[in-house]
Amino acid sequence: MKFLLNWHPAVSVIFLSIITVTVSYLCLRIIRKKFTEEFLRDNHEVGGYIFNAYGLIYAVLVAFVVYVTWTEYDDARKNVHSEANELISLTLYTHAFPEEIKNALIQAIASYSRNVVYDEWQMMEKETMSEKTQQSYFNLWSAYTSIDIDKLKNPEIYRQSLKHLNILEEKRRERLYDATESMPSIIWGILFFCGILLICYTFVFFTRQFSVQILMTAGLTVTNTFILYMIYIMDHPFTGYSKIKPDAFHYVMSLF
Repeated sequence: MKFLLNWHPAVSVIFLSIITVTVSYLCLRIIRKKFTEEFLRDNHEVGGYIFNAYGLIYAVLVAFVVYVTWTEYDDARKNVHSEANELISLTLYTHAFPEEIKNALIQAIASYSRNVVYDEWQMMEKETMSEKTQQSYFNLWSAYTSIDIDKLKNPEIYRQSLKHLNILEEKRRERLYDATESMPSIIWGILFFCGILLICYTFVFFTRQFSVQILMTAGLTVTNTFILYMIYIMDHPFTGYSKIKPDAFHYVMSLF
């Protein structure tokens, strides 16, 4: 299913909607041929109450899942900016160091930024980390820990830099964690089961104009398809067409 994430969202939704609406239409045709109008109308009153109750339960479930996945997607975006902000702080602090040390630090920061953008960002789509980026962080850490603090005019800047360096690694770990699929399979199973059952409930109702019932069922099917696809996108914040872009890191690189 991940190939759908690489398409434009409009194309993916249209593709999925064609499949789901076609299946719904065929099922509705089968039900109409198998059961008489009287049989279906006899179930309207009881079926209507059950349909409303079931629709309410499903709406609450979908609202909860959308809220959780959107929150995680937004947190992933914020973590990316926070990581970039730590690099900006480290870059600004380098001006307090001697020229030779400053150049070595800037080179290490630039190497880390480039590896994040051009190597690790692509690997996050496969839910893996970049060894090059990991090594560049170790090199950045070594560049700071090899500094002789006794020769510094402003040791407080050095201590603050180490603090930002620790936060940088923490934000990177959070970014790598955000790149993994977070919603359990059982939740997806429940969503698909409830969505399919909700659409199947529309088959037990009867309208004299078959085209009207097709339109109503198709509308519900397309809406449900769109919501589930939206959840799928937000559950993969670093994958596909709508993934979070490394614009914040491009800004860091522009500082050099």
